[in-house]
Parts: sequence; C-alpha cells; structure tokens
Amino acid sequence: MTRFARILSTFLALVMMVSGATYADTDSDFVPTRIAVLDWRAALLGTDQARDAFKAIREALSQDQQEIQTLADEAKQLQAQLKKDAEILSADEKRQLSKDIQEKAEEYQFLGQRLQKEQRQRQESYIRSVRPQLDDAVRQVIEARKIDLLLDRQAVTFVHSRLDITPDVIAQLNTMQAGR
Repeated sequence: MTRFARILSTFLALVMMVSGATYADTDSDFVPTRIAVLDWRAALLGTDQARDAFKAIREALSQDQQEIQTLADEAKQLQAQLKKDAEILSADEKRQLSKDIQEKAEEYQFLGQRLQKEQRQRQESYIRSVRPQLDDAVRQVIEARKIDLLLDRQAVTFVHSRLDITPDVIAQLNTMQAGR
C-alpha cells in the first residue's frame, strides 16, 4: 500500500474516533465505532488450502528447479576447471571454457526467470480463484463481530491483537474451503 493510502486510512480512522467521541458527549445513545484490521495477504495465504496449493506449485516446478540447479553446478565445475588448469590451457581452450561458462550462465538466468514467472502466474491464478471466497469470509466475520470500520493492516503502524481479525478470517475461510 502506498504511503499516501496509509496516511489517508489512518486519518479516516482518527476522524471516525474523534467524531464518535464528540457524538458521545452530545447524545446518550452513542454506539462506539468498532474498528478492526485485516492482513489480507496473510488471510489469503494462511489457509490450509493455500499451503497445499503453494506446495503443489513448488512440487510441479521442482523438475525445472532441479534443471536450473544442475546448470549452476555445471557452470561452477567449468569455472573451477578454468581456474585450476589456467596455466596449462591454450588461449583457445580458455576462450572456449569461458564461452561455455557464459552460455551456462545465460541459460541459468533465462530458465530462472522463466521459472519465477511460471511460479508467479500459478500463484496469482490461485489467488484470483480464491479471492471471492476471501471476500465472503471477511464479510461474514465483519457481520459476526459487528465491525464498523475495517482497515488494511499495512496502513496501521500499531494495532492491538484483539482488533486484528486475520486469524478469524483464516478460520472462516478454512471452514468454507473444507465444506467445498
């Protein structure tokens, strides 16, 4: 969240609290504003289903990860060989080894970027598929706890744990996902 958004959220929370305090002085029917915070990312990724999904993504891409590791090991071996045999290798052999090392490094970088992109796409796909459930879980917790104002945890510098509904949302989301 941007700094401006954090400042704005904090400002709005303060305005709500101050206006509530002013209202309390003028009317005996005052109902305090119930404020809560939610770490959206932690709520989304803290469920059993999310852990299983991310584990499955890692396992599905483990062969690619192994291929990348093999490339790194081969490049290290070539570097060690070049360093060890530098005095006895001809200039052409040194150039060829250096070229091989460079090719391995480029392939390593390309495959690493491709793997990261694939992993990110799969994770984002999972997140998009679960987002409606998360919104429902948040709505249910808000209604159950009668929350008037929900702030993003990233927008708040400090919050007492009793105001953090993230564990409740995770529990609700786990319940919803187990029922599917």
